[in-house]
Amino acid sequence: MVDDRPANLVALQAILSPLGAELVRATSGEDALRKLLQGEFAVILMDVEMPVLDGIATASLIRKRDRTRSVPIIFLTAIAKDPSCVFEGYSHGAVDYLVKPLDPEILRAKVSVFVDLWKKGELIKRQESLLRAQERRELERRNELRFRAVTDSIPACVWVAGPDGAISYANHFWRDYAGPYARGGLFGAVPDGDREILEASWRHMVATGAPLEREQRIRRYDGQYRWHLLRVVPETDESGEIAGWTAIGTDIDDRKRMEEARQSVLVREQEARVQAELANRSKDEFLAAVSHELRTPLNAIVGWTRMLSAGEVQDGEKVACALRTIERNARAQIQLVDDLLDVSRIVAGKLRVGMRAVEVGSVVEQAIEGMRPAAETHGIELTLQSSHRAPVLGDPDRLRQVIWNLLGNSIKFTPPGGKVTVDVLRAEPQVEIVVTDTGIGINRDFLPHVFDRFRQADSSLARSAGGLGLGLNIVLHLVELHGGTVRAESEGEGKGARFVVLLPISQVDAEPLPQPVPLQSVRPARQALLGMRILVVDDEPDARQLTAEILGSYAAEVVVAGTAAAALERIRERGVDVLVTDIGLPGEDGYSLLRRVRALPGGSEIAAIALTAYATQQDSRRAAEAGFQRHLSKPIDPLYLVAVLADLAAARTSPARLAATQVPVAAAAAAV
Repeated sequence: MVDDRPANLVALQAILSPLGAELVRATSGEDALRKLLQGEFAVILMDVEMPVLDGIATASLIRKRDRTRSVPIIFLTAIAKDPSCVFEGYSHGAVDYLVKPLDPEILRAKVSVFVDLWKKGELIKRQESLLRAQERRELERRNELRFRAVTDSIPACVWVAGPDGAISYANHFWRDYAGPYARGGLFGAVPDGDREILEASWRHMVATGAPLEREQRIRRYDGQYRWHLLRVVPETDESGEIAGWTAIGTDIDDRKRMEEARQSVLVREQEARVQAELANRSKDEFLAAVSHELRTPLNAIVGWTRMLSAGEVQDGEKVACALRTIERNARAQIQLVDDLLDVSRIVAGKLRVGMRAVEVGSVVEQAIEGMRPAAETHGIELTLQSSHRAPVLGDPDRLRQVIWNLLGNSIKFTPPGGKVTVDVLRAEPQVEIVVTDTGIGINRDFLPHVFDRFRQADSSLARSAGGLGLGLNIVLHLVELHGGTVRAESEGEGKGARFVVLLPISQVDAEPLPQPVPLQSVRPARQALLGMRILVVDDEPDARQLTAEILGSYAAEVVVAGTAAAALERIRERGVDVLVTDIGLPGEDGYSLLRRVRALPGGSEIAAIALTAYATQQDSRRAAEAGFQRHLSKPIDPLYLVAVLADLAAARTSPARLAATQVPVAAAAAAV
């Protein structure tokens, strides 16, 4: 009701009150417009004549607004108007034009019509809203069923969760996958170490509204954790607000393991490449060191040999010195070859030891006496400080080699005037062998690598000591073969070194060691081989000639052959007493030659010695199995070769003497 006169508004309210509708008063056009913004109206009763903003202008503004454009307007006026004014009112949306004084019944009837229409319209709107809400609920239900059907068919874990991570829905796959662990929710199914990180990531996702994606291990029903790709996205309602979070976990465990395996292979390939490069560099350094260690003694051997052959050395003392130098350097080469062979056997796992109960103190004493000349030559005091008796189960020759290598290492790296001491201590249930020197010491960084093969603290060209870095590695493997351990100790460079060998004490009484017999005590007489006809077979002319000269100088009758066929021909022409043959012959080896010799008439009476550069224990066993009485490795000491042949000659005449003469001959070999 819009009228600038309050009395008219009171009259209208009195007329319309019986309708039971809510009546709203407005005293001007502006007031009417404000009231229209505050609610819904069934009909507007508006006076035409009002100050400032009359009824026609107010109606025009009402029609311009979408919200009020359809509200019916009944104009009320106390001034008669011509038809043009009435028409103008209708043109601005009026549904009726009444002139005052108003008939209450007519006004009430007309307003009641619009009120009823408005009520019916509101009812329709409510019904339409209810229908739409029902349709929306049905659609949501169908969508929910469709969502569940889709998620249950997906081979992945699907969850719907709230901001706190509590699961409101999970598909069948998750329940089947997690089994009893499904009740703990997503956070309860991850490893304890991952839970805090996942919860922090979840809180950040909720705070920012950003999706979450991470690779996560999730526990399976059997307790096994498998890798999943976890993706979480927000779920919004009609207003765009986040209503929840939908998460999906796709099993990527197989792919992850393949990636890890591929990465592991890549790492191994990189490590192998690094190792190959190190091995290649070590090989180059090793070959350079071998070349140096071979050429150095060869230089002395070749130099003195040429000076002697040219007659440039006339003085007898100098000639003797030259010969001693040649022999010393030749033996250095022999030692180098022996070390390389030992390392080869160690790498191949073919290094064998002959175990028996021995008294370790005696072994150490013999080794010290063997190294004393070298220590004196270098001006070093070598002392056995204490030696407790203790039996160990071991190979005496290999144990001596252990002590020799340790002493040789200490002598090499101790300057003149220094000391090397040895202690043999009994510390149940082990015996402790300690070699201590006052030498240059060992750098702390190199100490863990001191027993590595081919490793030297100083591998530069300016190093002060030679060698291939094999001696201590051989010590390590020999001690381990005896069930013991070895360690190196040093307080640093310039502070000396200490090597400690621990060997288990044997419960068996030790066997006495044969005492070394000086070579002079078994030196054969010049006629030692008189009456013996010896066949020397070697395809190398120099080796063949040397052996023939050695044997001939002791009164033996020597015939030579370069091949197996030639050797058989010599035997057929005139028999021989002893066959001394190389194993590696061209066309037919020494083993085959011996088999053919044994097949000849009287061939079983011929003694056979294998004199060869094949020097392994396997070669020695094979030679014995083939029927050779002795297996001698090159280079051979001439006196030892003659002693062995003299021993065989004596054994042929008196078989009982063979056993009695074996110890002196073996001792002579050790002394050589």
